[in-house]
Amino acid sequence: MAFEHPYIRIANVTPEKLDEKEGWNVSDFRVVVSGKEGSSSIMYHATLAPGERIHKHRYENCQMQYYVVSGHGLAGAGEDRVEVHAGHFHLIPKGVEHWLVNLGRHDPLVIIGFYDRVPYLKDTGRVYLGDITEADITAPRTLSAAALKHPLVHNDEVPHVKVSHEEGWTQDYFNEPLNRSVGAGSCWMQGYFGPHTIHMKHRHNNCEEICYILRGRGLAGIGNDRGEVFAGDVNYIPAATEHWLANIDDTEDLSAPGWYIGVGGLDESGFEYLGSVTDEDLKQRTGAVE
Repeated sequence: MAFEHPYIRIANVTPEKLDEKEGWNVSDFRVVVSGKEGSSSIMYHATLAPGERIHKHRYENCQMQYYVVSGHGLAGAGEDRVEVHAGHFHLIPKGVEHWLVNLGRHDPLVIIGFYDRVPYLKDTGRVYLGDITEADITAPRTLSAAALKHPLVHNDEVPHVKVSHEEGWTQDYFNEPLNRSVGAGSCWMQGYFGPHTIHMKHRHNNCEEICYILRGRGLAGIGNDRGEVFAGDVNYIPAATEHWLANIDDTEDLSAPGWYIGVGGLDESGFEYLGSVTDEDLKQRTGAVE
């Protein structure tokens, strides 16, 4: 039986054919969620092989956020020159020149990212600004957070958000690496779940949500849909749609980052608790993610 709401496996998404003459020196770039799924915004997944680069460009129509899943890179954002590693979140304001290089000699640089409130790539207002030069690569790094012009946050630095167990927040912890406090127009959130931990039924009346499974194995309920999700799977959840997420593994943790689109934090999302996930819910399967 088909899902009513999108359950997406990134490995099965067709890579985009991007123009190298426009600065796209990237092995693999996939649009995972877009207007095609009914979203107001785009989530993408990109893999840069050793030495590959996304050359200088800016987006005139949208803010951009990305997270480093794995690897080691050098990122330029305006005057900032920063090395990025797994666990870094980077916020690029609208109109700011930026670029990215994989510095790894052997390993890919893997990122997931978000074009805020533009539904298709053609809507981003991308302007190519030229190739990254050797002078860019060897320029002094911006070493202190105080010197940064644009937010770069590592997950280890992000405090936990206080949430209520009485309203279904039973996961081990929740945080917001990028929210209105750093100028983000959409909130990047993360939930961490120990074995058999469940984020109970709820909805966000004021925003859409995109949820990415970074690691682990879960069962995601969206409306009447019930589907198992694994690392590299994504759910798109329309505004005001009931949803929940359970870690169904006996031993491994589940990590699930994502976005509350168009709001600056959980407190603006219109969160509404709708009740507990039942044993019957956990037994159901609508279909398998393809």
